[in-house]
Amino acid sequence: MKIFWPKNGNFDNVLCNLNNQKLNQPFAEEVIAFTQSLSKRFVRMRYMPEVVALGYWLRKSNIKQMQAEFEKATKGKVVRGRGTAFHIAPSNVDTIFVYSWMLSLLAGNRNIIRISSKTEINDLLQVILEELPNYKSLAEQIIICTYGHDESATEMLSLTCHTRVIWGGDETVKAIRKIPLAPLANELAFPDRFSLAILNSEKVMLLDDEALDALLEQFYNDVFWFDQMACSSPRLIVWIGEKIESFWTAFERKIQKKQHELLAATQVLKYSTSLQLAAENYVEKVVPITNFSRIKLNDVPRDVREKHCGGGLFYEYEVENLIDLEQIIIDKDQTIAYFGFEKPELKELVESISTRGIDRIVPIGQALNFDGVWDGQSFLTSFTREVIIL
Repeated sequence: MKIFWPKNGNFDNVLCNLNNQKLNQPFAEEVIAFTQSLSKRFVRMRYMPEVVALGYWLRKSNIKQMQAEFEKATKGKVVRGRGTAFHIAPSNVDTIFVYSWMLSLLAGNRNIIRISSKTEINDLLQVILEELPNYKSLAEQIIICTYGHDESATEMLSLTCHTRVIWGGDETVKAIRKIPLAPLANELAFPDRFSLAILNSEKVMLLDDEALDALLEQFYNDVFWFDQMACSSPRLIVWIGEKIESFWTAFERKIQKKQHELLAATQVLKYSTSLQLAAENYVEKVVPITNFSRIKLNDVPRDVREKHCGGGLFYEYEVENLIDLEQIIIDKDQTIAYFGFEKPELKELVESISTRGIDRIVPIGQALNFDGVWDGQSFLTSFTREVIIL
């Protein structure tokens, strides 16, 4: 096991010291100060837009709004952190563990973060490690470590914690769920999900060049910040009405202007995936080009979601009316990014869906924005407990 924080410590001693630390009150001043130090540094990391977004999420106005909503919901109640939260971070989205960790800190918990064994000390982690020494008491409530596929280490930490947070693919979640938790512990699991974008054809056609460029800028951010591998990145594009070829022509120009480069391996995988899909009877047409590929579907079977490789591969589907979308939604579907619809229409769609699918509906450009409620679960609720005093 490799320990990034605290430095120069034996793990058994570090864990013992962590468990001896008292919990903070929710939204403790030192925790808020720590979030502000990180926010100020993250927003300056312009070469990593996903970290900049994290920095803006941590800005004081947002934290204070969360605090106000939390205090309003818990007014007159005695609320404490659950104890120690054990976060198991994914390998494909570098920033995601920071969001759950920050919310757990704000809830008052001690925290153990197990980052992916593939992760080195990148710029994001370096900033965190540089800021922690400035917050001595808070720093003693945190362990950041990594290790390989070691079930014994995961079991030891799982039996120590009071909340376990699993970020990862379906197989990762299944494997970790076999590892026992302490009897009083709860668990939040965030497995593989699939997301889509819906566009109102008539509304897109009415856009002038400036408005279309703004829409494409937002769409680009949703897709390419994590090379379409984030669970909330749109992979299926649904046109309500007929698809608009000029949208894709303009999007190709946008990508060229951005000078976005995909790894050669990603390009090969996207091309080979397109060829494999071309043989399926639910695929009408395959349009592979350098910057992205379009797969026109006449149906959206469940398993097509498992064949998606990211990197700018778009499934494309048409329906006549928004409400028709409910026919293809399955449990795995998480986020709808939309353009050209009003909230009453979207609410009607949600009420028509008979499956577990869809936890978020956001405007295009906000698909990757993190919120205190994710996959239908409230972090601050799950990270705290209420003490009854009669």
